[in-house]
Amino acid sequence: MKKVLLLAVAALMFAMNVNAQCEDLKNEISLSYGFGSLSQFGDGIGGGLALALFSDTEYDDGFILGPISAEYFLHLNNPRLAIGGILSYSKWDSDVLKRGGSHEKVGERKRNYFSVMPAVKWYWTNKNSFGLYSKAAAGAAFLNSTEKEFSTGKSNDDNGTYFMFQISLLGVEFGKQFRGFAELGVGNQGFALAGLRYKF
Repeated sequence: MKKVLLLAVAALMFAMNVNAQCEDLKNEISLSYGFGSLSQFGDGIGGGLALALFSDTEYDDGFILGPISAEYFLHLNNPRLAIGGILSYSKWDSDVLKRGGSHEKVGERKRNYFSVMPAVKWYWTNKNSFGLYSKAAAGAAFLNSTEKEFSTGKSNDDNGTYFMFQISLLGVEFGKQFRGFAELGVGNQGFALAGLRYKF
């Protein structure tokens, strides 16, 4: 009986030590890939509508990348609260086609989107191997665009800055120091995103 009691106490002390070690992991870095960036979504609607109303051309779906995001968060004295920042990048390259039967390629468009956003994260549950959280971020987005017309050889460059955000209503993560995670929300990281996180 004494041996069982001794083993139980040792296991409890080990569990408390592991939990304390986990709570001491105040830094986290993440890399993720998302689907449905708000920049890409808004640009697709706005650009398509402008062409439909004022031009006889249209864009094809082309090559869409990202958004790819890197994050850093620091957990404060409250283990449920973390503050940090998010960098994200995405791109959309498409051909400009003549509207109608031939769909002749008459130009091309390349658009790159960057964003920098301070962020805050609240953990509803923050266990040793599982976390459930929400996240909010707001900052600036930057657009770099080049559109080339083949008939004239003319190239139009456009650079812009605008407000951008990310609200992830539900985020879930699994693992110890290395964690896989997924989020659902809206903003420049996408409507859905998934990635890997390292806590240290």
